[in-house]
Amino acid sequence: MVKKLFSTSCLFLFVVTATAFGQLKVGYMNTQEVLSQLPQRAEVEQELNNYIESKQQELQEQVTAFQDSVAAFQQIRPSISQQQIEQEQQALSEMEASLRQFQMMIRSQIQQKRTSLLKPLYDQMDQAMAAVAEEKSLDFILNETTNTGEMVIFYSGNESLNVTEDVIQYIKENSDKN
Repeated sequence: MVKKLFSTSCLFLFVVTATAFGQLKVGYMNTQEVLSQLPQRAEVEQELNNYIESKQQELQEQVTAFQDSVAAFQQIRPSISQQQIEQEQQALSEMEASLRQFQMMIRSQIQQKRTSLLKPLYDQMDQAMAAVAEEKSLDFILNETTNTGEMVIFYSGNESLNVTEDVIQYIKENSDKN
């Protein structure tokens, strides 16, 4: 938290100092608002949700198989030897560990899928930011918030520095051409 505050303060001081001398022109935008306005966003969300559902179904099948094995063991436990009980418990422990590993693998696969689906949207947004920055002669475009939603820019006396709508407009105009 201290590092984040220090980094933000240093960036702010740099921007204020450079802007005060008229050497630097900075804009800002709300990345989440831009992403929410992208025409392909709904399609990407649907594809990601379908992928997540299929992975959750795979996981549920594994969980059900594990639960069935535990139930079967509970039924036969009174009629088997201590050595067989220990073997069955060992097999169930291995099965449970495998299930946990499978769950972590699914989380990783979902994250990779999310990244691959969002990359074209971020690339499109980057291209639009570059075009708007060039059009408005901006040296930097800052994100209004961090990826956790914490504010970076609390106040701007000059609303024309907010380029969110310009970036959205650029994307809409250029996605219609494709």
